[in-house]
Amino acid sequence: MTERIIPVDVVGPIALDLAMNTGSIRVVVDPALKQARMVLTTEATSGPSADAIRDTTVSLTGQNLRVRVPDVAGGTGGSTTIRVGGNTMTFSGGNGVQIVNGNVHITGHGGGKVFVNGREVTANGPAGDAVTPITATIHLPAKSVAAISTNSANTVVTGTLARLEYDGTSGTLTAERVGDLEAVVTSGSVIVGEVSGPLDINLTSGNVNIGAYSGHCARLNLTSGNVRMAATAQATGRLTVNATSGSARITGAAHLDVRRRVTSGHVQIS
Repeated sequence: MTERIIPVDVVGPIALDLAMNTGSIRVVVDPALKQARMVLTTEATSGPSADAIRDTTVSLTGQNLRVRVPDVAGGTGGSTTIRVGGNTMTFSGGNGVQIVNGNVHITGHGGGKVFVNGREVTANGPAGDAVTPITATIHLPAKSVAAISTNSANTVVTGTLARLEYDGTSGTLTAERVGDLEAVVTSGSVIVGEVSGPLDINLTSGNVNIGAYSGHCARLNLTSGNVRMAATAQATGRLTVNATSGSARITGAAHLDVRRRVTSGHVQIS
């Protein structure tokens, strides 16, 4: 296993800025914690994943922690992505893929290796070059905020974040409680139990579920996506919904100042 502990030499809440395209992200907010801590791990002791952990760049300025985990095995720069429903296919860097009589033929500069969930399954692939998933585990004091950018990493937040900015493509975000939430979602999924502050969602071909919204300003912008949200009696102010070929069902919002604009989509507010 490869492990790297990221030092956070400040006391109190921090602002985390994390970019990590694949793997898994775990954020735990602990009111009893005085100092944040972060660790990156992967099962491999060498190879692309271990190299990515070692090459991760970190900067700490005051209470602001910036972490950039490089793409494993070259990432998806210069890629083409095809999205159908909630599924994605990305092609980059190689020559191509052919399916002939049920057989899959892969050609390209990477040697035609096959990976499933980040692990190499090529029969003749050297074990030392295996790509294993990277896990980022971050423990934060109360009142911390986070900005997370990812392609396909699954992100789980437990506890209460004061603010979360999330930008995800085909990944899943699951969070218990968030104060302010700003999310840009493309072919991904966002599930948040409670949002108590301003809410701003931009959704393209994905799914968002907000269990209990009690903030004072909400904006939902949908393009071929689905939103389910329940507003509480504590929610106030304006609710703006723009839907283009999307679907939104919001309950408990009859007492809010509702503004809606629908273009060949479906919006139900009660």
